[in-house]
Amino acid sequence: MKKLISSANCDPIPLSSINQLSEFETESIAGIVISTALSSPVKNKYWEVLQNSIEQFPGKPIFLASFASVRSSKVTISAALKKNNIDFDVLSCEEVSHGFDTNKEIVLLTQGEISDAEKFHRVSELVKAVLR
Repeated sequence: MKKLISSANCDPIPLSSINQLSEFETESIAGIVISTALSSPVKNKYWEVLQNSIEQFPGKPIFLASFASVRSSKVTISAALKKNNIDFDVLSCEEVSHGFDTNKEIVLLTQGEISDAEKFHRVSELVKAVLR
């Protein structure tokens, strides 16, 4: 994912703790990428990081990164969001052309969508358009 974010001319800043979110000014954040991986330096669940990000940076574009397929990721993530009262829709890159409603939609980035050069280029263009 770092390569993808860097291709959008953004400098990803990895966090080691959810508490680090408070160190950033809203104006300095172009967007947020949250990994759904089970192993992460951030010990909180991805939906906890998501909730905090939504509260601290309202209206900022949010991407969820997953190694699983689009279909299974959407089902799992949508269920977790609903269970935790996070009223956002999860969209795949295929469902987004050049933008999305950052107040109620999250874009899913999967390994499969960026695994080959053609898909990577298309997703990279989407990320560039959204993070401007």
